[in-house]
Amino acid sequence: MINEIILSSLRSSGKVAVVASEEDDVPVWLTDDGPFVVVVDPLDGSRNIDASIPTGTIFGVYNRLVEADLLPVDEKALLNSLQSGSRLVAAGYVLYSSATIFCASFGSGAHGFTLDHSTGEFALTHPSIRIPPRGQIYSVNDARYFDWPEGLRRYIDTVRQGNGKYPKKYSARYICSLVADFHRTLLYGGVAMNPRYHLRLVYEANPLSFLAEQAGGKGSDGKNRILSIQPVKLHQRLPLFLGSPEDVEELESYGDVQQKANPGYEV
Repeated sequence: MINEIILSSLRSSGKVAVVASEEDDVPVWLTDDGPFVVVVDPLDGSRNIDASIPTGTIFGVYNRLVEADLLPVDEKALLNSLQSGSRLVAAGYVLYSSATIFCASFGSGAHGFTLDHSTGEFALTHPSIRIPPRGQIYSVNDARYFDWPEGLRRYIDTVRQGNGKYPKKYSARYICSLVADFHRTLLYGGVAMNPRYHLRLVYEANPLSFLAEQAGGKGSDGKNRILSIQPVKLHQRLPLFLGSPEDVEELESYGDVQQKANPGYEV
């Protein structure tokens, strides 16, 4: 439902040439004249709806590749959707929780807006968000601890005992909703992560890493800067580590933090 609403709205705008959605197998070409390309995860955390746990929408915006205009529609739609995150011109998310928060960046900082239900408008409530250089919270499903690689286990053991580079014990906060966990990390610092090859580069990792960097943070797959990774598949998956620059750098220093074995979790 929400996927159709977003697609209809973007089509009506006349500004978007192609939309790539996590819900669709292939991108949808809308118009030859649209200057922009949109990638979107329409409803992140949808499995949490019945439990009234926060959900969200994630999006990224690119300029249309005019050099691909003469290609067949299917080819130019795919090429436009597989742009590197370093080419993003805007990105953001909407958090549906106790308040409806719209956080976005247009390439000059990250800003948060809150929906005023009395007017139906978003008011600027979090101007120029800056993630703390270091936090004291890690966010991960550590029920999977024994499936993690040795480096990630050592990192978590170290920081929660207060033996890391920051001499205080870290606390765990995990909602299992990427937008919600990232929003908290953006405001309070620390690191939000999924070490499995699970999150999608195009729809989730790139837009949120763009926002993290615009707020002074970092986005990494455990080894590389997310925005420097060239997508090769529309639904390409990878590990994702987002948060305070000092926390992400310390985590990367442990080396083996990507969980390559996947026992096939149902939840």
